[in-house]
Amino acid sequence: MLGTRSGFRVAAGFAVLALAATACGSKGGGGSASQGRIKGDPNTINSVANPKKGGTFTYALEKTIDNWNILTSAGNTFETAEVMDAIYPSTFIAQPDLSVKMNDDLLLSAEVTNQNPETIVYKINPKAVWSDGVPINADDFKYVWQASANCKDCDVASSVGYTSIQSIEGSGPNNQTVTVTFKQPFSDWKSLFGPLLPAHAATPKPTDEQTLADSWNHGFADNPPKISGGPYVISSYQKDQSVTLVPNPKWYGKKGPYLDKLVFRMITDATQEPPALQNHEIDAMYPQPEVDLIKTLNGMKNVVYQEDLGLIFEHFDFNLENKALTLPVRQALFTAVNRQQILDATVKQFDPDVTVLNNRMFVPGQKGYQDNVTKYGLGTGDIAKAKDILTKAGYKIENGKLIQPDGTPFPALTMQYTVGNQIRQTECQLFAQAAKQLGVTVNVQSTDSLGKTLTNADAQHHFDVVVFAWVATPFPASGNAPLYESNKARGGDWGGNYGHWVNSQADQLLQDATSNLNPDQVIKDLNEADQLISQDAYTLPLYQKPTLLAYYNTWGNIRDNATSVGPPYNVQEWGLKPSAA
Repeated sequence: MLGTRSGFRVAAGFAVLALAATACGSKGGGGSASQGRIKGDPNTINSVANPKKGGTFTYALEKTIDNWNILTSAGNTFETAEVMDAIYPSTFIAQPDLSVKMNDDLLLSAEVTNQNPETIVYKINPKAVWSDGVPINADDFKYVWQASANCKDCDVASSVGYTSIQSIEGSGPNNQTVTVTFKQPFSDWKSLFGPLLPAHAATPKPTDEQTLADSWNHGFADNPPKISGGPYVISSYQKDQSVTLVPNPKWYGKKGPYLDKLVFRMITDATQEPPALQNHEIDAMYPQPEVDLIKTLNGMKNVVYQEDLGLIFEHFDFNLENKALTLPVRQALFTAVNRQQILDATVKQFDPDVTVLNNRMFVPGQKGYQDNVTKYGLGTGDIAKAKDILTKAGYKIENGKLIQPDGTPFPALTMQYTVGNQIRQTECQLFAQAAKQLGVTVNVQSTDSLGKTLTNADAQHHFDVVVFAWVATPFPASGNAPLYESNKARGGDWGGNYGHWVNSQADQLLQDATSNLNPDQVIKDLNEADQLISQDAYTLPLYQKPTLLAYYNTWGNIRDNATSVGPPYNVQEWGLKPSAA
């Protein structure tokens, strides 16, 4: 599920309540400017009513694509999702102002028709077809449901909500009226079926659980999709280099697509993105903001950028498969880390409004936000307290080395961050400096495949500590459950719980949050679960992460969307401004 938004998309971190969401940035104005930072209504900034047809738009991706099924934990990366926004349709789409809107290209309506049992009726646009002409219908809903809820061998990023479904029935012409009946209430029903996959294209054809798993884990994952239900189809793919899209001739939407080609170019070294933009090798990039980068952008002719705070947060995670990382060690290391020092050395240099984040579920200023971190002493930089935690647990520091209670030296830890990301490198270095004061050696390494790094949280533990960002959806309960529920609670898979944290009380709280239709109780459940994460010192939130979208001002309708969807949420509307040469 989310800087380098090398986080993960469906496993979406601390998704906020849609009713409590507030937009970042100022209101009003179209945000027009020749260059530099622009502000405006997040949903309409850089709007153009009638873009010109034609042109090639090149958008930079900061990660390679290793798996094409974003509904799997292995493929559920933000960068992959950005591409798939143009290919697979979703029933509801997160908007730049953090609200949620029904996809009115795909659906005519989506309504709760009964409370007991909870029943949702989706009416699909009769024009909505896959690019091979097959209607989008109930079969596609059923396929996603069965794989997500009833397939033990399917790699699923999030089964939350799907396991609450009792039945899915199709009716009407082409089975395009879809009735979903729940066996237990699900508060975040709008989070489901995002995206849909073309059931008729599943390979092999699912006839039993094994063929279903094969089609899900490999058929939709191993190669770029040939069939699209979005505005574009993939025309070519150069592994680890680029994905090229062209208009879907069967597109049924109200607008666009306007581009002749949409190219997603993979630039895994973040330092190479600004030169690529400067040299017109790309038209837009979505990097992590840094002081030098902002200065560079301010000097680029005809380049504008948006800088926002949204549903993205930076955090440290432990891999609990490393048995040396006992609770006292984790508590001591997170206590020794000085988060304010980290912010001062990184993001506050270009955005003074960023503050230390003390909650994994909500952002500051939103209903439900409370401090669930510092009251446990985490992130305070209190070395004396950290040493006291270790001493009381039987550890000793001798000659600058931490000695475990059994008398053996504490092993060195491996900490990883995404390659080319200077801010994350600094964050890791400051973590390592704090750990050194406790006698712990932390070897900082970069990785060019965060997805592989995280999904290898097993006995080999390819990381001991890692820093990345969760990219959230506007759904708090369903967004958080797959990040922190144990594999037992999830029926055997870990979802987005990459560090393999287990807490049965948290499992119960997170499950209640997804089934409780009282929003106040949902907030209470999530905060109690958040406190348990702090008590167990599993993750340490750092800060609400600024996003930065930079692009040439000749292009219209591209804008920031600081949620799990990202800027391509409206890719069918992207195009050259009428005034562009």
